[in-house]
Amino acid sequence: MDDANLYSSTPGPYTIHAPRPVGCQLGQIIFAGTKWNSQATYAHGAPPDYLRPTPHHLIVYTLEGEADYRDDTGLRTVLTKGSVVWSRPGVNQSYGPRPGARWSEFFMWFSGPIFETWQNCGYPGECSKLFLLEPVNYWMTRFREIIETEETAVESSHVLRLCRFQQILAEGMQIEEFGKMNAESSAWRQKACQLLSGGTPAETSLVSVAKSMNLSYTVFRKRFVHLTGTTPGKFRTGEIMKRACTSLINTNSALSEIAESLGFHDQFHFSRRFKQEFGLSPSEFRRQVPMESR
Repeated sequence: MDDANLYSSTPGPYTIHAPRPVGCQLGQIIFAGTKWNSQATYAHGAPPDYLRPTPHHLIVYTLEGEADYRDDTGLRTVLTKGSVVWSRPGVNQSYGPRPGARWSEFFMWFSGPIFETWQNCGYPGECSKLFLLEPVNYWMTRFREIIETEETAVESSHVLRLCRFQQILAEGMQIEEFGKMNAESSAWRQKACQLLSGGTPAETSLVSVAKSMNLSYTVFRKRFVHLTGTTPGKFRTGEIMKRACTSLINTNSALSEIAESLGFHDQFHFSRRFKQEFGLSPSEFRRQVPMESR
């Protein structure tokens, strides 16, 4: 690494200048730096292509502005605030600010056995990964906790810091997966939620909802969990409890009437389920609501 400009960092809200901040048997963060009003590879690569190889794994995190990005894995994009590119060693890259734009970056070079394992599992894989981490202040605080080490830090603390870095990468990959939800999936989720929100369990069973979506319940449940993070049963119970709260607040109906309208066998089962959900009985909940609100 004989590129002198690589080690410079203009002062900004984040002042990070950390050659070899983390190293242990799992791997190393070889360099971490911030460049404000950066020219990126445009300052280092030869025109007109400005391509520059990276000898290590690299992440580039956009702190402000916009930059054009391309590399020889096929990734072509515009980097905007919060965007992260993760590239494997040996990738030839070209990126820098769009004409007339100011662009700033935080970047890290890292390598080692643990990241070889990531690569073998497809991360980042043959094609560079692009994902979003926002808000920037929150994620930069997490990056700083990893790389701002003390000179006397023991190896165990480096292990922990490297594990925290892997956690950030894992969360970024998870965000990327959720970001792949397309319009069809979004519409499917909305329809499923609408069907589960209406009626009572007796009127509309989970199996019948799945059938109306042209799926077996097993497949329906799996897809619903993937798109919402909860099961159809838990989602419907939550919706029923929301309706219960509305009835308790906006009406003076007896608990037995509310229980019947929601499909419960009797008031006892309704009260028990309500307390499991909210930690207090329907009567206690109602007493906490001012009379003028009902």
